[in-house]
This record gives sequence, structure tokens and C-alpha cells, in this order.
Amino acid sequence: MLTALARDLAGWPLSQQNDGFHLQLGAKQQVMIGLRTRRLFMASIISSHFSCRGEAPQTTHCRIEVHQPGWLRRRPVRFRSRQPAGQMLAAWLNGFPRLCETLAELDYRSITLTVDAQQWSCVIEPWAASEVICRMPPLRRYLRLEQSQRVLLLSSLKMISEAFDMLVESAH
Repeated sequence: MLTALARDLAGWPLSQQNDGFHLQLGAKQQVMIGLRTRRLFMASIISSHFSCRGEAPQTTHCRIEVHQPGWLRRRPVRFRSRQPAGQMLAAWLNGFPRLCETLAELDYRSITLTVDAQQWSCVIEPWAASEVICRMPPLRRYLRLEQSQRVLLLSSLKMISEAFDMLVESAH
């Protein structure tokens, strides 16, 4: 699985670590790429997750959700939170239309954005870059991370990082 994922990310500065890969995305941002296994009845799915983190302007704890109206109608993608501090951050992120458009085109299973102790963390699990393993019938299939989706995925992480960097700079 890691070999196939490295082929999909050919041309990007990858370094292999114990838990997956690290990819340098710009001068300051590093993306960690790891694997998760989900066991199903008579099958399992090994999926990749791309994560990055950085400095947050607040010491609050909040979780921000990425809401998409549905698989058919993907627009508009909105950031939302149930916590008051998270609502301010969600409104800040909603102020970046290019980020919302990029996420609307990205095929993903989940996006988790959390702020905890002056640190933000974003984890994106794409639909592709995963492997399906079935016992009955015996099947093993890797779903490639196509170039267009790879660019959207890495662009989304970079834009989220830049949005938080701008927020930290404006707070200082």
C-alpha cells in the first residue's frame, strides 16, 4: 500500500517514516501521511489520511466540521462549529471562497479540523489512496489517487495552513 501511495505522490518531496510518509509542502508546512485499517465482515479497507498542524491564535478547544450539502450537490461547502470559539474560526475559514471551492471538488471520506491548546490540526481522508481487501471472493484492489485529486488535497491543506497563519499574524 505504501509503495502504491509513493507512486501516486511521485514528484513530491517525500520522506519515509515509521508511521508512513512526511511530505514537505512549502517552506513551513509538513504533511504527515499515515494509514488506517477498518475491518468489515469478510473484508477490510486500508485508507490513507493526510494531516498537518500548526500554531493557533487561541488556547480554546474546539472542533470545526466541514459541511457539504450532499454527494450530488457539493456546493456550497461551509465550515461550522457548535462551540462559540469554533464559530468564530469557522466564519474566518468561510471567508476564503477558494478554499471552499477546492473542498467542494475534492472527493473525501472525512475532514477533521480541531483546535487544542494553541495548536490546530487538520486530517483529510480521501476516497482514493486506499486499498480494499476481500476474503470472499478473494480480491485486493488499490484505488489510485489521481493527479487532479492529489492537487486538490494538497492545495486544501496548504490553504487551511495559510488561513491559520494569517489569523496568527493578525492576532500578534
